[in-house]
Amino acid sequence: MTTNAPDSSGPSNAADAAVTAILADWGTPPSDEATATAPIGPAPAPRPTVRWGALVWALLFGAMAATTLWVVVDPARRDAVGDWLITLNPLTGTLIGVIVVGVVVALFGIVGLIRRGERAGR
Repeated sequence: MTTNAPDSSGPSNAADAAVTAILADWGTPPSDEATATAPIGPAPAPRPTVRWGALVWALLFGAMAATTLWVVVDPARRDAVGDWLITLNPLTGTLIGVIVVGVVVALFGIVGLIRRGERAGR
């Protein structure tokens, strides 16, 4: 057992020697290579990725909004579009609906391909 007596020059038994060895090792810094080669500053952040699919949808909705605004602003264009919609026959309306659905499905496919390319590039 260790004592605080001023005349104790070293450990008196094996248990004291073990405690002294542990305490001596505890105060020394580790010398392994992992801590010696650790970087000092933080690692640089990776470049942000461009979300091309979001850009495609933004361009589509932006074009739709611009067209709607272009039609609504002028009363003559608004009346012309209203007359065109009233005189539209069912077959033409159905075909236009099918074409619109096809364009949306094609855009989903294009955005999916863009997303696949982005993931493969990482």
